[in-house]
Amino acid sequence: MPEPTRNALQVIMAELSPLEGKALLDIGCGKGALHGPLTQAGAQWRGIDPVATDTGLPIDAAPAQKMPYPDNSFDAAICVNALHHVPVGAMDAALREAARVLRPGALLVVIEPQATGALSQVIAVVDDETVIRAAAQEAMDRTTALVQITAYDYARADRYAGFDRFCDVLISVDPARAPEIAAQRDALRQSFEDHARPVDGGWTLAQPMSVRVFRPA
Repeated sequence: MPEPTRNALQVIMAELSPLEGKALLDIGCGKGALHGPLTQAGAQWRGIDPVATDTGLPIDAAPAQKMPYPDNSFDAAICVNALHHVPVGAMDAALREAARVLRPGALLVVIEPQATGALSQVIAVVDDETVIRAAAQEAMDRTTALVQITAYDYARADRYAGFDRFCDVLISVDPARAPEIAAQRDALRQSFEDHARPVDGGWTLAQPMSVRVFRPA
């Protein structure tokens, strides 16, 4: 059974603390949402994402399978909701690159959504990620560049003010979803209403998550 509801930051802090003075790489960081809390915790945060962003944060625009860093550059790394966005044929290379840029004994925390749960069922109306999420797990199963230290599941609950906000979030994560969301808006709304649960003036969708913690082989 999944553990009680948690979020990615809580998992990262539990696995990597203390962060004071650690050079930490955020793989597939997007716009750098975790920069603030991890920097506040003392990490020397650096992000990498294939899509360039003008945020003013130290984010390098590069793919995970071809990182622009020397060997043994980081004390820790995280990959949150990102491995399944790497092209399937490049997932193995991305994991090898993560191992290469980590210092001996450093840890990599990979957090991935499972292909089940209310949120996944709603998203599947416009973007069924069942196959690519399974591919990410299979890539981690077969990697020889990393050694798995631990693995476990937890329950995540995402909150939204309403359906429109839910759509905005889907598009912010992947702008390519916008045309399909527009085309399937009625079906998406119906699925949202079927699966979302009311909470504190908004709505919540449950999403089971998987955590794997590795060190370089």
